[in-house]
Amino acid sequence: MRILFVHSNYPAQFRHLSGHYARDPQHQVVFLSQGKEWTAPSDGEIQLRRYQLGRDPQGQLCHPYLKRFESAVLMGQACLREAMQLRQEGFEPDLIVGHSGFGSTLYLKEIWPEARFLGYFEWFYRTSGSDVGFGEKDPVSPDTACRVHTYNAPIVMDLALSDQALCPTQWQAQQFPKPLQRQLEVVFDGINTEMFSPLSEVDKQEGLKIGDLKIPGDVPLVTYTTRGFEPYRGWPQVAEGLSLLLKRNAQVHVLLVGSDEVAYGAARGDGRSWRQWALDTYEYDSSRLHWLAPLQYEEYRRVLQHSWVHVYWTIPFILSWGLMESLSTGCAVVASDTPPVREVIEAGEQGLLVDFFDPEGLAARVDELLGNPDRRQYLGKRARQTILERGYDLQTCLQKQLALIDNLMA
Repeated sequence: MRILFVHSNYPAQFRHLSGHYARDPQHQVVFLSQGKEWTAPSDGEIQLRRYQLGRDPQGQLCHPYLKRFESAVLMGQACLREAMQLRQEGFEPDLIVGHSGFGSTLYLKEIWPEARFLGYFEWFYRTSGSDVGFGEKDPVSPDTACRVHTYNAPIVMDLALSDQALCPTQWQAQQFPKPLQRQLEVVFDGINTEMFSPLSEVDKQEGLKIGDLKIPGDVPLVTYTTRGFEPYRGWPQVAEGLSLLLKRNAQVHVLLVGSDEVAYGAARGDGRSWRQWALDTYEYDSSRLHWLAPLQYEEYRRVLQHSWVHVYWTIPFILSWGLMESLSTGCAVVASDTPPVREVIEAGEQGLLVDFFDPEGLAARVDELLGNPDRRQYLGKRARQTILERGYDLQTCLQKQLALIDNLMA
């Protein structure tokens, strides 16, 4: 089978699925992307093709509601040009697997109308009840509501042409209007539970060593990992909560992993990163606060394995792999009490939940777990059991994805 994977970044959600097919010589795999992630594996048997926009978006020339749609069209055109080149080279995919929303898949069926299209649908923008207006006392303005609703245009265009549609979690699928939900098959991306597995207590005592950072195994370690320090992942609340924790507990060390990139939402208007804002706003003991840039999987795994308590925060939005990886590693997790988290964590069972806007509660619950090793062990054990028993593990999820594709191609 000839398969074309399409995403703005390589390999993103298709890391395992594309790799599975590429390892089988019966299949030809091409991956079309604009960028390449820092954790991307070597291409191997995958033919990686890159597309470039013909020009930057010029939103000032179109209606404000259409700025994001213009970006999607430009990305769709860029992919169209590369697809035409692939066709000239003789590549005719039987199956297109693409992430919807960026615009990269908008026009591919115009080039290959006979190819089956499996769309990956991560999000549908709503004007209330999820990320937009979360925590605000007043409802969003009509202008904001109309603009946000228009974000869905390329998503609906893709859904109309999909032969099959995937969505990773039940809560994310529920953001779609009910008639569209019937088109979605919920299958999670899958967590490599062999890689993200707990350390023995003996191994933990050796402590964490990454580069110049060394934290002994008997030092209480609290971790927070994120793609970027930003409000969508609760950074303002976490930053305050961790400041309170460092004052409350004189032994604890805090390790933060991430970049100053804003992946979701807007950057600050004053030019500062959200990390710098936190340092300017709250007091921290710099000898016990450690920062690391985004890590490769091996080092990232070691951070989770040596964590005494892991903090995960998110507004009602897309669920991060980071939460699931920490659960699989057997971390004792303190997380925000928000809908995407509650799909996986039952309060007091797989972790502790705290109101999103309660930094003092965050500090108190983390400190409580630091002083209770039996409770930490219980939560960590239940966390890993949940990943395995509910089918969030990679083997189960990949088999479901493959079965879906087999039925689609049949």
